[in-house]
Amino acid sequence: MLRPEDSDVRAFRYSAFAKLIGILPAIALLSAGACDTQRLSNGGSGGAFSAPAGNFTPQADAGGESLAAREIEDADIVKVVGNRVYALNRFKGLIIIDVANPDAPAILGTYNLRGRGVEMYVIGSQVFALLSADYYYPYIEGAPIAFSSSIARDAFPPPAPDFDGSQLAIIDVSNPVAPAIQGKINLVGFANDSRRVGSVIYIVGRNQMPYEFDALSGDDHVDQGFVASINVADPANIVPVQRETFAGAGLEMHVSETLLSVASRFYDPNASETKTRVQMVDITDPSGVIDVRGFTNVPGRIRNRFYMGDFGGVFRIATESSGFGFQKVRVFTYDLADLDNIVPLGQVEVIQDESLEAVRFDGLRGYLVTFLRVDPLFVIDLSNPAAPTVSGELEVPGFSTHIEPRGNRLIAVGIDDTDGRRPAVAYYNVEDPANPTQIGRVILGPPGSFTESEAVYDEKAFKIVDELGLIAIPFTHYDYSAEPIPVNEPNSAIAGEYYVPQCKSGVQLVDFSDAALTQRGFFEHDGRVERVGVVASRVFSLSQAGFQTVDIVDRDAPAPLGDVAFFTVDEMSRFAIGDCGYFFPGPIDPGFDIFSFLSLFQGMCGAMGVAPVLLVPIGLIAGKQLRRKR
Repeated sequence: MLRPEDSDVRAFRYSAFAKLIGILPAIALLSAGACDTQRLSNGGSGGAFSAPAGNFTPQADAGGESLAAREIEDADIVKVVGNRVYALNRFKGLIIIDVANPDAPAILGTYNLRGRGVEMYVIGSQVFALLSADYYYPYIEGAPIAFSSSIARDAFPPPAPDFDGSQLAIIDVSNPVAPAIQGKINLVGFANDSRRVGSVIYIVGRNQMPYEFDALSGDDHVDQGFVASINVADPANIVPVQRETFAGAGLEMHVSETLLSVASRFYDPNASETKTRVQMVDITDPSGVIDVRGFTNVPGRIRNRFYMGDFGGVFRIATESSGFGFQKVRVFTYDLADLDNIVPLGQVEVIQDESLEAVRFDGLRGYLVTFLRVDPLFVIDLSNPAAPTVSGELEVPGFSTHIEPRGNRLIAVGIDDTDGRRPAVAYYNVEDPANPTQIGRVILGPPGSFTESEAVYDEKAFKIVDELGLIAIPFTHYDYSAEPIPVNEPNSAIAGEYYVPQCKSGVQLVDFSDAALTQRGFFEHDGRVERVGVVASRVFSLSQAGFQTVDIVDRDAPAPLGDVAFFTVDEMSRFAIGDCGYFFPGPIDPGFDIFSFLSLFQGMCGAMGVAPVLLVPIGLIAGKQLRRKR
């Protein structure tokens, strides 16, 4: 935790800490022709948006759509629309790539966003980019800390955020060569998740920064969640419809066409355990008017949105509970007939003394993966919501972190621990729920190796292409067999020998059919691959370093075709240590002391911005810039 009395800490500014969230302006729509400037009403507990500008009538369907036709879309850092690929890069902002000829992709245009790009939607000729100025986005202001004074703040791209909290930036991409800002909606608080339902983007988050420190009053951590709705039906009149607050942190979000469920964690001292507070929000109105309804407190905690869902008027949620001397995995069901009075229906205890690693609800079934030493896959029968039961289970090595149902088949991504700790794709037959079986398993990386995959942590990182019977999953393999590098600099806080890994990042192709799972070939990619997909008949891969397309006609020998680098040759030299994909965004001073710098991040659980960038490139500590191996 940062303290005012810490040496030189005052020079290091987190944009999110500058102001109290509750007094920030909510809306700053900048395009003179498209949107009018509005402000958040701070009066009352709801914190609702003020009356929208333009000819907008609440309760009316501004998009002319029927309720049943409301499409649900996830945001992401990459979107493929026609012959263009839109990518959010944390250093370069929005990048638009022309894939009309997928064998020769090229950058059409870029737009330098001010803030960390979290996710986006592409609707018509507009990009709606959700940005954050949170603790993932530290930057140097004035005299740098633990850096030579010769290193200016401007040497650390991207530029500092020009807002606090979160922001929805509206970018006009009708001319992809010259994207232009159309408007900005400043959200009071920090967005955690969003979803587009029909013509409305719903955003949930918390009013207060996690681990926020108030220099005047000391530690202060009072969670208050929010839900906001923005109508995007009319490109010339983007309307922030409503904003409401509720108790909790607004961490996880599940959405159906009429209901938004927001989950938050809290500790119940009376029960001596963590619980999950689920707030129900009625989003029946397709214009974006929202109604915060009742809530329920569920024993245990969840890890992501797939742990909960609603089906046929019943809410289902799987949780892991732990406390003094107990650990339980349970499934709970609740009646949603009256959203102001959420009534418990039933529950089933699945297993004790194991952790809950993955959940997926699919119609009248639920699938759970737990872990202790082996990976039990449990099939849950939810046909009688008042009395859910465990239909069957299967024990296999390791554990899964995400499950994708495909009728009577399941595709799961997770970890295999039989020889090392390596990412794996598993394929299950659940046609007989009492006797699930494993059809096949593909393990990434050499036996005994240290191999990672972004897909283990982010289900959007891998791609299932049903029509091609193809799974494309990224990986990074670390090889520590090289000779260690001695470090003994007089101005450095460290000394000794350090093993610097050589890395191989790429994408593994896996075939699947009704009866088999088959490992095919792989292709390499510069940087840690964060997304894969398909354009025309080509597979593409995306990292912070660049974009490439691959011919997969021969899946045992995929052939790279065209690639687009997001950085100049000089900038690419800062991608340290082989192809590990870590980017140091500025020149390194020989007197740079990494551990003094990293001490600033103590207490900042989960920070994934600059800190991991600095943790790996040991060669940079001694003032050496290691170039990527070609």
